[in-house]
Formats: sequence, structure tokens, C-alpha cells
Amino acid sequence: MNSHTTLVDLPNPTVIESEVNLLVQRYGPPLRRSLTVAPDATAVRYRFGDQGDRRAEVVFVIQEPGGGLWVHAKAHYPRSISRLPSGGIRWDEVVEDALMREIAEESGLEVVIERFLGLLQYRFVHEGNVAHFASYAFYVRSCGGVPIPQCDEAITEFRQVLPSQLLQIAADLRNLMGDRRNWGQWRALVHELVYDALSASHAGNP
Repeated sequence: MNSHTTLVDLPNPTVIESEVNLLVQRYGPPLRRSLTVAPDATAVRYRFGDQGDRRAEVVFVIQEPGGGLWVHAKAHYPRSISRLPSGGIRWDEVVEDALMREIAEESGLEVVIERFLGLLQYRFVHEGNVAHFASYAFYVRSCGGVPIPQCDEAITEFRQVLPSQLLQIAADLRNLMGDRRNWGQWRALVHELVYDALSASHAGNP
């Protein structure tokens, strides 16, 4: 895919099967899931209001040379919560370009894309209306170094976790209370998908 491909005029820019097929050819078939999500007031504003600058998001599973995966925290996250980094796919941007741009902006790391891990499609249903969104998850290998945000991303910390700890991160997100509860339950979904995709990969390659 080249950087000048435009998707703005296509009828369903959240997930475009021809684009997915190109990614599959390059990086293998993803684990795919489609889920219906009941949004809270914040999600309603994001998904049913101004569509903003993103048609979907990339989630990057960065493995460093020692085997750990990088997760991050931001200043506005509840205490002790961290998650896999992610970033928006612009309306005029292809998925692969968004992935490399967001990794550079959020971590500054040099990476190699290894696998198209997962594609999670969401249906946000509110008062009879439906809004679509998607998370494209990729497994990438870092060439080494410590992640350092290159833009104002409000990231306060990066730390390493084992792949087996992703389920605990998902559980921590699901167990959030208060005004971040809905956000945590939604964010848990992609961590569960990534865990399952990595586990399936490991089982197939003992």
C-alpha cells in the first residue's frame, strides 16, 4: 500500500475488505471479532457526534528484544492502569501508514511489522442508531531501545509486561468503577483479542 492511497470516498471507510486482504497477504490472517457495544455519554459524543479525525485505530503490540511487551499509561488514566498503545487512522490514511506513524509518534522506536494479529469491529448502538469503529492490532518487533514519546501524547510511563499478563490488564480495565467503567470495559476487549491471537500463534509454533 502506498502513502497516497485515499479512502475518503469509499462507502465504508472503517473496514475495507480489499485493504484487509492486502494486509493479510503481507502479514498473515488476523483473529477477527465483531461485537456490539452499549456506549456511555462520552462514547456517544465520540461515535455519534463529530466524527473527528479518525476512521478506526491501530493497536501496536511492541515486543522488545528481551521478550517483553510495551504498555503505557497516561496522565488521565486511573491509578495503576496501563494498556497497549494505540492511535487513530485518519480518514485519508491507509492502515499500515497509520501504524508506522503512530508508533513513531508515541514511542520513537524503530520496529519491524511481524503479524497482523487481530481485527476487532464494534457496533455502538444508541437509541436505535448504530456507529461503527474498528481496532487493527499488529505484532511488531522493536529493534531495541526505550520508548520515548515524540509528540505531546500525555504518556507518563512505559513499562514491560509478559504476554501472559495481558489478561490481567484486561481484567483491571474491566473492573474500573466510576466514570471510566464503560471505557475500561471497551478497552479490555482488544487486550483479550490480542492475548488469544498470541496464544493461538504460540500453540501453532511450539
